[in-house]
Amino acid sequence: MLLTNKNTTETGIQKRTIERTITIGPLTLKFITLLIFAALTLFYLAQSTQSATKKYELRELKLTQEKLETDKQMLESEALRLKSLKTIEPQIKDLNLVPVDKTNQ
Repeated sequence: MLLTNKNTTETGIQKRTIERTITIGPLTLKFITLLIFAALTLFYLAQSTQSATKKYELRELKLTQEKLETDKQMLESEALRLKSLKTIEPQIKDLNLVPVDKTNQ
């Protein structure tokens, strides 16, 4: 049984304490706009930070690649030099060459 403000014995109708309709006024619109703007700003900052991090990592990898390529070229030239020395040594013995003690210039 529901009590009403009227002095009758008729059953009353319960009113809702919270309204079902939402009114959007200028203050609510400003608040929603501010929230959307803040979310977009955070998204932009996250993307730009991630992009900067990826660029930094890419630059580091390129520097490492360049260093490895120069090391590879040095090692290849050293291998060729050592290979050529190994092929020259037997030929020196076959040609009966003598080492030079002194040079006159």
